[in-house]
Amino acid sequence: MDVHLFFWTGAQIILGGVVVCATLGVRSIRYKRLRAHKRYMLGASLLIAAFLVSYVVKVVFLGREDFSTWTSAQVWVLRVHELCVAAMLLCGSYAGWKALRFRGSLPKGAMLAPDENPDRGRVQHRRAGRVAVAGGWLAFATALLVLAGMYSRAV
Repeated sequence: MDVHLFFWTGAQIILGGVVVCATLGVRSIRYKRLRAHKRYMLGASLLIAAFLVSYVVKVVFLGREDFSTWTSAQVWVLRVHELCVAAMLLCGSYAGWKALRFRGSLPKGAMLAPDENPDRGRVQHRRAGRVAVAGGWLAFATALLVLAGMYSRAV
């Protein structure tokens, strides 16, 4: 197996962990489990940070991908994937920033009390988080297509 292919297979596994953590985090908050939500979202963030560090190391030691053997359709799928990743990162960062802004108003226990009138910060956090999770799942699906193309070229 090519080293690049090995790296991207591992990256796909990490992205799978990110979207599973984020999905479990969303599920936790729907059941008002605040601490579980926070743990899952921090776990997803740590996986993203680990990937970003590994990507920088990969580029330094292995270089970038050679797109000369890619078809234009495969490059387009990659670009769509990159847009989904950008949406996930930007909206996830915004949701995290919003969470830091209103965390002082949250209860100290593990459960979140029902809130009929959430403040604007919580609403923005929720919307940005939804876009980030959706972007993550789309990034995962498009990464599968990119990875399949890489495996087909390696044969």
